[in-house]
Amino acid sequence: MTRANVNVWASLWGGLAGRLLGALALVAVTSSVALAGKPAVAILGLEVYAPSGNVDQASTTLARDLTDGLRSRAKAGTGPYRLASGSEKELIDEKLINNCDSEAIPCMAEIGKNLGANYLIYGRLEKRPDGYLVTINLLNVGKTTLEKARTPLLIPFGQIAAPAIAASAKKAYNDLTGFAEGTLVVRANADRGTVLIDGEPRGNLTSGTATIAPLSEGRYSLAIEADGYSRSENVTITVRPGETTTQEVTLTAGGVTAKPDDMKREITGTTSQSKGNGWKIGFGVAVVAGIASGGYWTYSYTQINSARDKISSELTAANMPDRAVSDADCGKADLAGIASFQDACRAKDGTMYGMIGVGVSAVAIAITGVLASRGGDEAAPVGSVARRGAKKRAISLTPIVSANGGGATFRLDW
Repeated sequence: MTRANVNVWASLWGGLAGRLLGALALVAVTSSVALAGKPAVAILGLEVYAPSGNVDQASTTLARDLTDGLRSRAKAGTGPYRLASGSEKELIDEKLINNCDSEAIPCMAEIGKNLGANYLIYGRLEKRPDGYLVTINLLNVGKTTLEKARTPLLIPFGQIAAPAIAASAKKAYNDLTGFAEGTLVVRANADRGTVLIDGEPRGNLTSGTATIAPLSEGRYSLAIEADGYSRSENVTITVRPGETTTQEVTLTAGGVTAKPDDMKREITGTTSQSKGNGWKIGFGVAVVAGIASGGYWTYSYTQINSARDKISSELTAANMPDRAVSDADCGKADLAGIASFQDACRAKDGTMYGMIGVGVSAVAIAITGVLASRGGDEAAPVGSVARRGAKKRAISLTPIVSANGGGATFRLDW
């Protein structure tokens, strides 16, 4: 390429880069203007309330996770409000700073003004015998009026995993703000594909499933395109706020057509495999899996012993010094706040999974080791028909999982 050509290409790329940067800047400015047009909301950290004055770590963690979930909804920019800059404060701290003895509306409105917010979301979490009671409020700072109070939300002790907490925070935020959005789950008989909403790509199938969110309330046209299948017919679906809509789509195979030249090409020769190579690889994978499972088993067992040393002190701290515990207590509500006991329960499950992994790996090692030593299949002409009555080798490996342990069964037919 001559120097003149280099200069021409540099000029062209420079012009394209300039247009691209200009377009990106325009998008950024447009987005900023749209976001700036929304009222600002400050979301204070939920205050943990305990009548006895003894606040446990589980309650504090749950309050923090719920607060993070509420703030993430405002940060997403898809709702009616934007999160006020620098407003991520704690309710208990703001009450102290502003000399608020209670959560009286005039004092809370003053807190919202000081944070530069048009609206203020705040509330409390209280541990009850049957779960955690959460109350959340939405205050109109300018009007000094309570817009809405979320109906007290009761979260059972057994539903404090991250996905459940995120869902609770999302629903609470939508209820407070009136934001109408929903989720669409699409399931299809194709492993991979593109999900089209009103003709536009909105997501991809992974293992036959796609989740599209958020979607505003309304009716949409759904279709799927996937390699090896014909494009599905358009299906009309309805998305409702705060709900998950599930739609099954069945695709028809045959979407890919062979090229004429490929169809004319004559196939001759034989197919062959390197003797034993596939089984040797399988043997190596099985050995690695067995080592990993054994390591996980050992690690989980040490975690049980480590947690056992802490349970007694945590029971004493929780005013339950005489409470005897065993693995049969895993999942019981009164022990949900004992972190070391929950760690021991998880480690117990880990030992079971590790034991199952070792068992399955041992069976796989035995099978692949035998087959690798015998070698692979002999080369056979393409399209040839096996002799009548020839027995096909078949391997069946079935993992078994029960409440008390696990293992595997296998069958090898020759």
